[in-house]
Amino acid sequence: MLWAAALYAGPLDDTLATGRKALSNDGVATAWRLAQQALTDAPESAAAHEFAGEVRFRRGEFAEADAEFKAAVEWNPRFAPAWWGLGRVAECASMNKTAVEDFRRAYQLNPNDPRILAAWISRLRGPERAEALDRYAHASGDPKVLQELRQRAELARALNGREAMALVSPYKAAEVPLRPFVSGATRMRTFGLEVVVNGKPARLVLDTGAAGIVLTHPAAERVGLARVTDATVRGIGDNAKPTGGYRAIAGRLQIGDVEYRDAVISVADRSLVGIEDGLIGSNVLGEFLITLDFAGGKMRLDPLPDYRPGEEFADRTVSPQMESATRVFRFGHLLLVPARVGNARNRLLVLDTGAASTLISTELAAAVGKVNRDDKTALRGMNGKVGDVYQTGNLVLEFAGFQQKNLAMTAFDTWELSHRLGTEISGFLGLPVLELFTLTIDYRDGLVKFERRQ
Repeated sequence: MLWAAALYAGPLDDTLATGRKALSNDGVATAWRLAQQALTDAPESAAAHEFAGEVRFRRGEFAEADAEFKAAVEWNPRFAPAWWGLGRVAECASMNKTAVEDFRRAYQLNPNDPRILAAWISRLRGPERAEALDRYAHASGDPKVLQELRQRAELARALNGREAMALVSPYKAAEVPLRPFVSGATRMRTFGLEVVVNGKPARLVLDTGAAGIVLTHPAAERVGLARVTDATVRGIGDNAKPTGGYRAIAGRLQIGDVEYRDAVISVADRSLVGIEDGLIGSNVLGEFLITLDFAGGKMRLDPLPDYRPGEEFADRTVSPQMESATRVFRFGHLLLVPARVGNARNRLLVLDTGAASTLISTELAAAVGKVNRDDKTALRGMNGKVGDVYQTGNLVLEFAGFQQKNLAMTAFDTWELSHRLGTEISGFLGLPVLELFTLTIDYRDGLVKFERRQ
């Protein structure tokens, strides 16, 4: 076996190097062809299987990626990138404890790999985190990732050992009014919450596609927030420079009867058109089982079974209440729903109550029918206006066992988001579809139950 490995080591290294370069530049089709070539040339190579897993992961084929990473560690149990890959699959599949163990194993085997370091640093605290940040910088890691990691470290120093978003009210069931909002500027209809920040009211759009809490500058000044660290507020839009801003810490945040201490809040430099005082991502309440009853105008929060606030999430379990739920994939705050459009293979769409319509990628739109440029539709996100917008013909959208006929769908390029996330995003399930359902969201276990209104 050693002799055979030596025979193909040179050509295999060249193939993998070319494939990795293609994948980093989002040449996914080229990377996939080279991954298949590497497996054909070197079926017993851990590196070939690991790279095939990376490409599969980028294509959103998580079960297949998991199989390739497992094959890699079978051929070489000390191959750190394969353990990193297994951690990524486990993390998005809500196998939370397993993901930590896989990332720890990868870090122990190669603590200087920038990708492994980035995954592990967010789990570190204190001096160990500072040391790892220095190693990441010297390992020529992505400057944008390094900047974000350093901002998180500054935030941790400002908290001075206190837990961010610490629940101080009793961990029990609660019900909060879910208010219909209509923007005077855009006439866009949304749903939101009336919250209290540092004793002062704020109206926040509830957005399952957003991360944490984002306030406008006027709202932040009104509730008395002070800058703690710089921040980048990301979203869709074609502005070359992402929306800047800062992070602040609110002493108190009240959402109905639920109260948090030391709530981390982002403040956007750019004005947020038609978004009330700001946004609140549903992930803020991720320690609860969240039910969004749009028709009834209420949000219900229930304790998660076998969980206490502040604990690390365990591996996925399915409670009897969620047995009929759809398994989704979690990437940070984003919940990706398996869906099918037309005759295309299953894709991943973001669950996004903040989207005014259901959107698909131009790649998916072109795969299922005719696409025409649309200069009349204005599509805008946190990072400004989307320049190139297209319209499809009639399409059928299928997800969670339901079918939705669409006379036309809006399409745009999702390349930037897919590249940043590391897996293929083929669109967004927007509010006009989602409000037809009562949604029950379990962030811990990666489950969403869709109950269609009669």
